This record gives sequence, structure tokens and C-alpha cells, in this order.
Amino acid sequence: VTLGGPDVVDGRLLAAIRILLGNDKDVVEKHNLSTLQLLSTKAPLGLSNEIFTLRTLIALCVIALGHFPTKIMEDESLLKGTISSSMKLAIQFRLRKKTLISDVMRELTRKVNTLSNEKGANSA
Repeated sequence: VTLGGPDVVDGRLLAAIRILLGNDKDVVEKHNLSTLQLLSTKAPLGLSNEIFTLRTLIALCVIALGHFPTKIMEDESLLKGTISSSMKLAIQFRLRKKTLISDVMRELTRKVNTLSNEKGANSA
């Protein structure tokens, strides 16, 4: 399962969370797996399900970031100091992974905000 890249979120993870959070088996079964794996698909199981799904993915990103021994700013600070080339490479790799996860969170948060605005407009 991957985060980041052209698909932002691995389709298998996205489909699994959508299905797990789906509260209507019949609605879930009306969609094929390919549709449920696409983030570009417009809320296939409804706006509420999509918002909960995206928030769950954001929470998973927060958990992933929490497993790193340092914060992004700490890594950036370490890179400014005098360190070996192998340590520099390791820190750059770790920093890139954290940046990628942060970018995914930002994109998912943007989608949640857009969907929340749509949901608010639809209920008004």
C-alpha cells in the first residue's frame, strides 16, 4: 500500500476504507472495485462516506508521521549541520518520505473541505 505519487492514495486502501465505512451493503455492491479504487471518482458511496474515508486516510497519515523519530524541521536543521554523506542521504530520504506524507494530507484535506462545502450547500 502506498501514499503519494500519481494516485495520491493506493486504490486498494481507498476501496477498502470506503467499503469498511459504507453503511449500506446494497449501495456498496452496486459499484465495481475499479470505481471504488479511484480517488477521482466523485464520492461513489455518498458524500458522508467519502468525507469519513478521507478523514480516516488523513488519520493514517498522522499515525505514519508519528512513527518517525524526528520532525520535518528537525531533519532540515540536521541537514544544515556537519554530517557524513551517508547520514545526509539517510536524512534526506526520511525527510522526503515525511514531505510526501504531508503533501498527501494536504491534498486529502483540500478534498475534505471541498466535499464538506458541497454537503453544506446540498443541505441548505
